[in-house]
Amino acid sequence: MSVSKLKFKGDKPKKKKRTHREVDDNDDEAALALADPKGWVFPTDVAHIAGPSFVLLPTEPLTCLAWDPQRQRVYAAPVDVPLAPEGAADLSPNEILQAVEPSDVNHVWVVARLSGSEDVVSLRSSSGTFLTAHPSGTLSASNPSRGPLESLTPDLFTPSSSSSSSSSSPFPSLTLKTHAETYLSAPPASALEATSGSKRPGAELRGDAEVPGAAERFWVKCQREFVWRAKGGGEKRRKEDEAGGVEDEMRRNREAQTWGAGRALVSTADRKALKKAAKDGRYAEAMLDRRAALKSDKFAK
Repeated sequence: MSVSKLKFKGDKPKKKKRTHREVDDNDDEAALALADPKGWVFPTDVAHIAGPSFVLLPTEPLTCLAWDPQRQRVYAAPVDVPLAPEGAADLSPNEILQAVEPSDVNHVWVVARLSGSEDVVSLRSSSGTFLTAHPSGTLSASNPSRGPLESLTPDLFTPSSSSSSSSSSPFPSLTLKTHAETYLSAPPASALEATSGSKRPGAELRGDAEVPGAAERFWVKCQREFVWRAKGGGEKRRKEDEAGGVEDEMRRNREAQTWGAGRALVSTADRKALKKAAKDGRYAEAMLDRRAALKSDKFAK
């Protein structure tokens, strides 16, 4: 005979807490952005290209756009190709594109958009200088400020919309148009060897290609956190921050200074004042002023 829990007259039935919740389409992407914010992914839209970026060139073997601060030159640097698992076949080109990541800080360029023009970007090197496409077609990155020669217009091509030979890749490719209406290009190794006798693949990068082709289509990988923010994933968190949802002052107020059923509200002006006080070294004084202002008892001052 099973023993049941005693019930008394007048007891209200307890509602069971639901364990399931509605799953948002962006939950998985948000979880990945929080778990691995530094992971490298392919953006699927020009507006999502932001932050630290890894520009891969269509050379054989695979190279990337790099900056040599010692020799003051822009060049195609070889990338570290990941090894295939033991007992497995060699990685395919698409698998290499998916797995490759920058191994040197000079292989990373920070994408920044010019104010007033969301379509125009600039590439900042690890030393704080910007990629420059000169009218002669040469590339450099020694200018510490941005100007027309540092302006680049990216155009993204998805595999479905691409019809060239580079469309065999399942990842989006892009072209970079300069201020002179020409394109950045990475000539194939055979073309370079025929013209200059160089044995290094992609040893010379140019910025004077008139028509975009296979040599002008690059791949770009950005860090997952910045792509997620560019998609609007960080907008909700930003609004929560402006409302004071994650501020340390909220926690302190709930612990010792709240009133009215534990409500604590922090305005945007108060948040800015606290940040300014922390920057000026007056954070403790500002917190005491806030405590006196938030107290419901007028004699607490």
